[in-house]
Amino acid sequence: GGGGNIVVLADHHPSSKTKERRSSSRSSFMLPLLIASFTLLIMMVGRPRLLLSSSSSDDDALLQLKSDSTTSLRKPSDASSDYTSSRKQPTNNNSNYKLTPKHQFPKGWQTFSYDHIRHHFNCRQRSKDMNKPLPSLDDWNFMRKTYTQIVDNTIKPWNDDLIPPTLGYSIVPGVPVPPPYYAKLSPGKGRGLFASRYIKEGELVHDGTVSDIIFPDAMKFREFVFSLPRDFACDAAEWVWMQPLEKGGDYHLLIGINISALMNSGGKDWHDEEGKTVNTVPESGYEGKFYATRDIEEGEEILTDYDVYYTKWSLVGLG
Repeated sequence: GGGGNIVVLADHHPSSKTKERRSSSRSSFMLPLLIASFTLLIMMVGRPRLLLSSSSSDDDALLQLKSDSTTSLRKPSDASSDYTSSRKQPTNNNSNYKLTPKHQFPKGWQTFSYDHIRHHFNCRQRSKDMNKPLPSLDDWNFMRKTYTQIVDNTIKPWNDDLIPPTLGYSIVPGVPVPPPYYAKLSPGKGRGLFASRYIKEGELVHDGTVSDIIFPDAMKFREFVFSLPRDFACDAAEWVWMQPLEKGGDYHLLIGINISALMNSGGKDWHDEEGKTVNTVPESGYEGKFYATRDIEEGEEILTDYDVYYTKWSLVGLG
C-alpha cells in the first residue's frame, strides 16, 4: 500500500530515426529517475523493522527482525523471529503491586544485615520452592519501577532497550538481539537459563556491563528490599551480589533485573550432580562479561560459578 504507479515506457512502431532519437532521449531521461526510485524503495524495505507488543503481556511474538543488517551477529536459533515466537513468555494478570511505605518497615531496618533481611522475609522457605513461576513482564517492570523510585531516578530508561526483560536485554547496545539463552522453569528443579542455540567455547554469553545495575550503598538496598512485597524482596536478596568494578577497587552491590538474574551455579553448589558443571564464567572477580568455558549445546543449562565473586557482606555495609 502507498506505493507509486508503475510507468511502462514503450515505442510501439518506431518507423524513423527521429522517433528512435526521441525514444532514446526519453529513456535516458527516465533511466536515472527509475534507478533513483528503485534505490529509495530498497532503502525503505531494507530497514530493520522491530515489532513489539504494546500490551503488558508478551504472550505473542515480541520481536521480529526483518533485515540482513545483523546477520553477522550470532542470533538465537539463527532467526530471532522464530526464536521469540516459539518462546511463549510467562504472564501475570496481577499488575497492581503496591510498595510498602517506610512507616511500615520493621523497626531498626536501617541496620539490618543481609542475613537479617532474609530471616525477616522468611526467604529460606521461598528459596526451597522449586516450583515458583518465572517472573512475568509485570514482575520485572514492577521491580524496575521500584528501583527508579527508591534508588535512582536518573538511570537511563529501560524502555530504551527494545528487548523485554523476559528475554534478557540487547547484548550489543542498540542492536535488538537478546543473549543466547532463555529462561525456563523445570518442575521440581526450579528456574534457570538454557542455551537457545549452540554456543562456541570462548563466546560472549552474558554482558553484565550492559544489563547490571548498581546500588550506591547498603542503605539504598535495604530501602529497596523493604519497599517490595515479600516474594519480590526474597528474589532481590537472592539475586544481589557484590563485586569490585575494577582491579583493586571498592566492592559494590549489584543486581540484574531481567532473566540474567536466573543464572544458576554449577559445581559444588549442585553437589556434583551429573551434567551440572560450570560452563560460563567472567574472566575475573571484577569483570562483568561472561564467556563460555567450553562448547554449550542448544537446550543445555547455562551454569556459572557464584564463588568467582568474593562474598563478605560486611564489606558493603550489610554485615
